[in-house]
Amino acid sequence: MPIPDSIRFYTYFPLLIPSIPCSIFILYHLLTNRILRQALNNHVIILILILGLVYELTDVIWLMHYYRVGVSLFQVPTFCLIWVFIDVGIFATITILVAWASIQRHILIFHDKWVSTKRGRLLFHYIPSFLFLVYPILFYVYIFIIMNCEQPLDYEIIRCGYSFCALYDPIIGTFDSILHNIIPTFIIVTFSFLLLVRVLWQKHRLRQRIQWRNYRKMAIQLLSIASIYLFFYFPSMIVYLMFESNVSVSDGAFDYYFSSLFFIPHIIMVIPFATIFSLPELQKKLKINILFWKRPVHAVAPRTIGMNRTGNAQTAVITQTVK
Repeated sequence: MPIPDSIRFYTYFPLLIPSIPCSIFILYHLLTNRILRQALNNHVIILILILGLVYELTDVIWLMHYYRVGVSLFQVPTFCLIWVFIDVGIFATITILVAWASIQRHILIFHDKWVSTKRGRLLFHYIPSFLFLVYPILFYVYIFIIMNCEQPLDYEIIRCGYSFCALYDPIIGTFDSILHNIIPTFIIVTFSFLLLVRVLWQKHRLRQRIQWRNYRKMAIQLLSIASIYLFFYFPSMIVYLMFESNVSVSDGAFDYYFSSLFFIPHIIMVIPFATIFSLPELQKKLKINILFWKRPVHAVAPRTIGMNRTGNAQTAVITQTVK
């Protein structure tokens, strides 16, 4: 059963409002705190949050406008190209980065010597992170901008109907679905599960509290984000994989797959909350800020009191807090 557009609008709104300031808050502290900024495990998280913030400020807001009025925000081809590029390209880039983070955590926790030198950090951290950031962006630039897509524009269809350009060439469409959606999602789930098992085993074997504390922080940071993909995206990818493999799929499963695509923006909007959950030091700062803004402001009013000093009438103005 399709979800009415009015309900779709109101499922985005309550998540988007707190998600944007939460993303800004986390990014501010990760980028301004030198220790947090230089930590290798935070670099991919920073990239994910920046891309997610761009996604929220553009695609999610444009989707909400479409669900509210039924037409594209701007009815020009350039806007439609930008819209579909952000919607498909940024989400795929974030998913690939999360998949890379799932693999990278094994390196940072169990093979930290690999990144203990400048050469090691270049080979096992900076180069892969850069490639997994730039590659999907260039791929979708080719798909939506360079490749000649003859899909007619319809401003009353979501993203003006340009989403079908990714499927215009069957080979490229299959390549895109498998390499940028199915494989990264399975990597996220598989490597996150293995990370959990390895960390628990390491805790039991080493029994070193300080080392375990460091392991736990890095593991929780990833697992909290991976759990979002596990619940929101992994089941639909199983259905899609069955369909691509020519396995018989029921109509109910097929309907579930198309309905689940609606929840893709929810994945991006929930990531900031999962991130701050994994950073206790930022949780404390956030609570302090919330308490500060909730603290009642007392008005200050002047009060005049007469005084006599050596026979000369004088007055003194004393401020008194009025509650």
